[in-house]
Amino acid sequence: MLKRRKRSPWKRRRTMFLLLFLIIVMVIASPFIWRTERLKRAESIYDVPRVKEELQWWEVHGGFLNKLGMIKDASLWLELNMGGTNLESKLAGHQDEKHQFWLFLLNLQKGKMTEAQKVLNLLAKTPLGQLGQGMLAMVKGDEQESSRLLAEAELDWKTVPKQAQVLRHLTLAQAAMSRGDHQVTRTELEAAQRLEPNNPACISLAFNIALGEGQWAKARELSRIIVSQTWRPKNTLFETKKAVLAIHENNMQELSDSLSALKELPGGDACINYVNGVHALSNGQLQEGKSLLERALKSGLEGGLKADAQKSLDQVTARQKADRILRSIIVENGE
Repeated sequence: MLKRRKRSPWKRRRTMFLLLFLIIVMVIASPFIWRTERLKRAESIYDVPRVKEELQWWEVHGGFLNKLGMIKDASLWLELNMGGTNLESKLAGHQDEKHQFWLFLLNLQKGKMTEAQKVLNLLAKTPLGQLGQGMLAMVKGDEQESSRLLAEAELDWKTVPKQAQVLRHLTLAQAAMSRGDHQVTRTELEAAQRLEPNNPACISLAFNIALGEGQWAKARELSRIIVSQTWRPKNTLFETKKAVLAIHENNMQELSDSLSALKELPGGDACINYVNGVHALSNGQLQEGKSLLERALKSGLEGGLKADAQKSLDQVTARQKADRILRSIIVENGE
């Protein structure tokens, strides 16, 4: 009994000490736990400025916690979305599927098709590798091959990360849009939006669809949203589409701004010829427009723009042929 009584105060002190220690740990850790949740939340809704702000806090206060995989990945994710420097070498240092796929996306953004294909060779027959092959086929303008790869029934697409699922739906939507299948285009876009409604790629595709369908007011609204996301790196396709919208609205200042931006972007020369060709055709300059579109195709125009340019060329050729036939009929009747 005496021994038990003597031990009790020590046990109580030890219990109190442990409780006090846990309270101190929780007090110290709570800001980091809170910041971790804020970072996760910002990344999930593509609040890029917030992610940047949170990472700056971690850089100042995180100490050794900055070595955590979650913090490192958030930093790479931010650079991938904002166009960070030396990102290629940082991603190349990782051999796992996720980071290799990010490296593929980076090369695709920069128009480095050969490097993108090399990364896909490493991903082999994985779902992410097949997704990449489908995206690459779409960029090259082969919408049928893209759809075939991404509609592969044997693959369980739901096992890939949510972002990858979104990219698959968006690529299928682009392929359908190239075929003129508006129903499938909207179905795939809506599937992507259900998964990640704030994904910037969803907004970009919605803009392209509105522009392609002649919904000019909606296209203008979506264009403003994209422009307001100042963290976005300049994008060749968007600047080209924005220039086409400016032509329709007769906004010469915005057209000039987009053409200036294209001069500094990968594949910009071909897109400038494409835009100038569209502008010439809108002014009724058929031969000038035709020459510029042909030059754009020879300069390496790719993807949906290539298909649009070829379609416009076919229409111009058909119209010129019809004009020649009409003139010959008039001459014959006159004689």
